[in-house]
Amino acid sequence: MSYNVNRNVTDVFYRYKMPKLVAKVEGKGNGIKTVIVNMVDVAKAIGCPPTYPCKFFGCELGAQTQFDFKNERYIVNGSHDAGKLQQLLDVFIKKFILCTECENPETTMYPNEKKGLIKQTCKACGHQIQVDMRHKLTTYILRNPPDVKPEQLGNSKTQKKNRTKNSLQSGSPNGGTNSASDNELDDEDWAVDVSDAAVAERMKDLSAGVKSLTVSNHADRSQSERL
Repeated sequence: MSYNVNRNVTDVFYRYKMPKLVAKVEGKGNGIKTVIVNMVDVAKAIGCPPTYPCKFFGCELGAQTQFDFKNERYIVNGSHDAGKLQQLLDVFIKKFILCTECENPETTMYPNEKKGLIKQTCKACGHQIQVDMRHKLTTYILRNPPDVKPEQLGNSKTQKKNRTKNSLQSGSPNGGTNSASDNELDDEDWAVDVSDAAVAERMKDLSAGVKSLTVSNHADRSQSERL
C-alpha cells in the first residue's frame, strides 16, 4: 500500500508516492523498542536520508533513536504504534520536505553549520527558503548534512570534525593514501638538457637511427632477386 507524499493531495494519479510505514515492536520491559522496517524505502521516496525522519520521531516522542546502517534497522526506543509514526511522518514531510510555494516534495536542503542555517531549494519551481531552525532536528541536520554517507554519520560536532580531518589526511579522491609509485612519479626529474653539445649528440643518434631504417643490403638487387 502506498500514500501520496503530500497527504493534502487526494488525486490517485499523484506522481509522488511513498510506501506505508511499517513498524515492528521488539523486546520487553526496559528493552522494548520499535523498529521501522521500511525506513530506507520511505526515505528514498520522500528524498532524504532515513536518519532524518527517524530522528524526528525521537524528538517528537522524547525517545532515543538507534541506527544500524549495515542491517538497515532504524529504531525508536519504546513501544510506538505504526499509525502514530505515520502521522508524525506527515508532520516531518510538511516541515522539512514539501516546498512552501508549490507544495511539491522536490526540495534539497543545504545546511551551513558555521552560520547555523539550513536553506531549502525546490527543483520544481526554484523557490528558496530558510528552514525553521526552532525544531531540535535542525541541530542533527546541521551536523549530518544530506550528502554524508550513512557510515560516516555521527551525533556530535566532534565526530564530524574528525571526519573532515580524516578526509583531508587521505590525500586522494577515493579516500585512500597515495601509493609509493605515485610518490616516485611526483619526485622524478623530467628536466631535459638543452645545451648545444646535448642537442648535437641527440641529432647524431637520430641520424644513425634513420640510416639504419633506410639502408638495406638488398637495395641494389632486382625485384626477383629480392623475392
